[in-house]
Amino acid sequence: MKIGVIAIKRLVGILLILILCTLLSGCWNYRGLNKLSIVTGVAVDRKDDNNYQLTMETVDLTAASKESAGKSQIIQSEGKTMFEAIRNAKKRVTKKLYFSDMKVLVVSNQIAREEGIKSILDFFMRDAEPRETVIPIISQEKTAKEIFAASGVDAKIISEELQKMIDKDSETTASTRKIANYQVFNMLQGEKEMSLVMPAVHLVLNNEKKVVEVNGIAIFKADKLKGYLSPEDTHYYLFTVDEVKGGILTFPSNEKNQKWYDDLSFEIAKNKTKRSYSYDGNRLKFILDIKTTAVLDEVGADIDVIKKENIEKIKSTADRVFTDRLESVIKKEQIEFGCDIFGIGTMIHKSNPLLWSQLKENWEYYIQTMEVEVRPEFLIINTGLEK
Repeated sequence: MKIGVIAIKRLVGILLILILCTLLSGCWNYRGLNKLSIVTGVAVDRKDDNNYQLTMETVDLTAASKESAGKSQIIQSEGKTMFEAIRNAKKRVTKKLYFSDMKVLVVSNQIAREEGIKSILDFFMRDAEPRETVIPIISQEKTAKEIFAASGVDAKIISEELQKMIDKDSETTASTRKIANYQVFNMLQGEKEMSLVMPAVHLVLNNEKKVVEVNGIAIFKADKLKGYLSPEDTHYYLFTVDEVKGGILTFPSNEKNQKWYDDLSFEIAKNKTKRSYSYDGNRLKFILDIKTTAVLDEVGADIDVIKKENIEKIKSTADRVFTDRLESVIKKEQIEFGCDIFGIGTMIHKSNPLLWSQLKENWEYYIQTMEVEVRPEFLIINTGLEK
C-alpha cells in the first residue's frame, strides 16, 4: 500500500514537470524578425477613385549593422477601407507587416479638412497591434506620402526622426504640441469641452534636399481641420496651456522709429502658468498668471546689463511685449477659428458643472467674445556676462 502511494506521487511529480516544461519552453507566439516587416510610420491619402492610399515606412533589418539600425523602405497599397489597404499590401511583400513598433500616423491635409480624422484613428485604436501612443500628425503638403519621401537630417528612418522631434519640442523650441492617438480619440468621444490640436509638418530645403520640419499645430473643430497656427504663434499658445518647458524668447531692448526690433534673446529655464476664469452672468473672462524664469543669452544692443536699472527696463519691456503677443495669438484664434483650444471648457466643467451646463450650448459664442487678462512675471536669473 505504501509503495503504491509513493509511485502515484512520483507519477504526479513527473507529469507536473512535463507540463511546466511545455509552459516555460519559450514565447508561444514567437515570430522571427526575418519573417516580419516592421512598420514605423503610416501616411494616409485619398485617391481620385475614393480609395485610401497607404504609404508605410518599414525598416530594412538586412541593412542593419553596428553603425546603422537599418534603412527605410516604402510600401504602398490601396483599398476601399484602411484594413483592406493594409491587407492588399501583402500582394507586394513576402513578409508580414508588423505594426507594434509604429511611431507616427501622418494624415493628409485634404482628408483632415474634408472628411475628418475620426474613422482613420478609430481603425488604429481598434486593431490589436498598433500602440495607443502612436503620434497622429497632419501633413501640410499636397499629400501625406510626401513626408516619407523626404530625407532625414539625423536619422534615416523619417518616422523615428519625427517622433523624436515632437517628443523633445517642448524642451527646445516649443513650436508644436505632442498628443497621442488615445488622447485624440478620447477628446473626439467626449463632450467636446476642448477643441483638438495636433502637430503639423511640412517640407523645407536643407542643403538642397527636402527634409521634414515641424511647423506649428493644426486646429480642429470636432474632427475636421479648420486651419493652422504658425510655430511662432504656437509658442505663445503653449504658454496658455502650461506646456512650455524650454525654448527661446526674443524681445526688443528699445523702440526705434516707432517700431520694435527684437535684439535680446532669452532661454527659458522654467515656466509655470496658472489658469483661472470669471463669469459675471453675461461675459466670460480668461485669466492667465504666467511666471517665466529665463537666462539672458544674447544682447544685440548697446546696453549695460550690469546696471540694475537697465535690467528693470528689460523686464518691463519683456512683460509688455509678451502680453501683447500672447493676447494677439488668443484674439487670432477667437476670430479665425472660434473654438476652445485652451481647455477653458474643461476647466469650467471640472470646477463648476452647473455653470458648464448653462454655457455649453452657446460655447462658441462665449469663446469668441471672452475677455483675456494676461498677468506676466518675467524673472531674469542670469545675464550671461562676457568672460
